[in-house]
Amino acid sequence: MFEVNDIPPIDGCELQELIGENVRHEEFLFFRINHGDDLDWILGEAEDYECFCTACQQHFAEDRKSGPASYWDACPRCGARITPRRWNNGKAKFLARTAFAFHFFQPGEHGEMWLTSCKVRMNPDFQSGKYLANEYARYCFSEFDSRMWIWKENGWKRSGSICFKQWKAMGGYCYDNFWSLPTEQEIAGSCLRYSQLTQAWSCMSDLPEYLAFYLKYPWTEYLWKMGFGRWLVERQEGKGHLFQKLVNLRAKVPERFIRLTKPELRAVRKARLTLVQTLVFRELRALNAVQPDAAGTEFARYLYASGVDFARLIRRAEVTARELVKYIRRQARRASGSEVTALQELCDYLDQLERMQIGGEKLPHDLHEAHARLSERERRLMNREKNEKFRTRRHLLAWMRWKYKGMFIRPIDSAEEIVREGEEQNNCVAGYATRHADGKTIIMVLRKRSEPRKPWHTVEIDPKTLVCRQCYAAHNRARTPEAAEFMDKYLDHLREVTKMIRRSA
Repeated sequence: MFEVNDIPPIDGCELQELIGENVRHEEFLFFRINHGDDLDWILGEAEDYECFCTACQQHFAEDRKSGPASYWDACPRCGARITPRRWNNGKAKFLARTAFAFHFFQPGEHGEMWLTSCKVRMNPDFQSGKYLANEYARYCFSEFDSRMWIWKENGWKRSGSICFKQWKAMGGYCYDNFWSLPTEQEIAGSCLRYSQLTQAWSCMSDLPEYLAFYLKYPWTEYLWKMGFGRWLVERQEGKGHLFQKLVNLRAKVPERFIRLTKPELRAVRKARLTLVQTLVFRELRALNAVQPDAAGTEFARYLYASGVDFARLIRRAEVTARELVKYIRRQARRASGSEVTALQELCDYLDQLERMQIGGEKLPHDLHEAHARLSERERRLMNREKNEKFRTRRHLLAWMRWKYKGMFIRPIDSAEEIVREGEEQNNCVAGYATRHADGKTIIMVLRKRSEPRKPWHTVEIDPKTLVCRQCYAAHNRARTPEAAEFMDKYLDHLREVTKMIRRSA
């Protein structure tokens, strides 16, 4: 077991050089007029510029005939890009504003690998060293265990967990992070030789946590080699429960490491499915709904995007899983649409049958036509008594109105308007009237300011999370790029408004 002071030593000059090799930031050239003094024999003739460059750390004299130093953009000695500044009292407090976190690896003598995190500022006393560096975290990765220490006022304290500790300022601001990675030879001679450290560094938000995880579960190496490194990234992003459903970290042989058959594994790897998409695909395979091929993985991707509970849909449609998949694919081809739209349209159609309490074919020959017919019938049955609720909702949701780049969005006004919206857009939005009036969903209309009365896109917003559930143009077509940009900005706006409301509450 290694303790905090077992770390390989590194002197100040070595650290300064290491930082200089791996960090790029704004450099400065300080200048002042040398009027002649005892340094003339070193600096040159009087009336030269006395200069100091932070990039090359050189102190030199430069002939004033070369032009005003305040206009220089490169150091005359090293050629580095610089910002000229007048040299006053030998200190430049503003240099300390150039601050960042620096993390570097050091191999140990017994195969361990050390990682050090430093708070680094440029030295205001620029001639006595370029940087001021203070360690704030140390990590040790070995075959025995992984350890982390954090610097406190009274010394180093062992941390109970391994995580990437960023340097944060007041208000939560995170300073930029710069890294010095070990060489391939250093990695090869350490306990991290199979960790895919360099690859992990390029995509992992918490590299120390990943390295500790790898040392605990060496099988992790196979995920990278099999092309599933992105699953490890997703695990760190909060999807560890999905990761554990697919990956057996305690497996004794590679064949049992991932909970998929070999044909399924090949199909998933080729399709580059995410964790949740892979789980959807596995469920489809368990239902014998799809084959382990490109078509099967593609349907899994569509099913996840639709948000449809497939097992429940099977029960409602009263067919086998494979028959339902074939039906969805056939209807998508018939309507020249996507399988996502066909899935959602079938769910809406079955919901309409239940709401209207009428009999009807569960899987009509032409789903789109049957859906449109039933939507028209439902629109005719709309009760105007809902308008009172609509007026109340309109006032409550007035804060959700917004304008952007010649477009605007607002809540639906009345039962009549939601009927007209459904008729002109040829969609089933009328079926959402009751849910909107009761506050279970939010129906919005997105229109162009040049044509405020002409339907353009119909939008459904989740009232609890303020997430966009649906945004379709006429005939349930996908939103236009212009509308997509608007919705991205609009959802950001809603999040900001809700934050302000919470802060004021």
